[in-house]
Amino acid sequence: MGSTPAGTAEHSAAHRAHVETMRVHRSQPGGFWVAAANPSAATEALTGSIPIDQVRGLFALSDGASRAVDRFELTDWQGALEILRQKGPEALIAQVRAAEHSDPAGTRWPGGKAQDDATAASVRPSGF
Repeated sequence: MGSTPAGTAEHSAAHRAHVETMRVHRSQPGGFWVAAANPSAATEALTGSIPIDQVRGLFALSDGASRAVDRFELTDWQGALEILRQKGPEALIAQVRAAEHSDPAGTRWPGGKAQDDATAASVRPSGF
């Protein structure tokens, strides 16, 4: 899907195939879990713990916010963490929005949608 320009018949066909492939793997063993589509998917979450005195921050990103790294390659994960630490979630989302608005036809970044919802949260324990 990513190799065909948005708006073409080829892109539409590739998008339909992509959606069908995703549907087969969504919220299934061996696939990926999406709690929005199936709240019981939360039971599949990977969990762990660390002592609170070792926590410097917690950052949570939706797939729309993570596009800065995994789709648009505007930065890497370390760079995204630095943006979140230094400038906050708004700055990371602003970069995603700028990339989306710079390519409304999907010619640079072909995909299923020109814009995705983007949510980012940043928590820093007091004293850090």
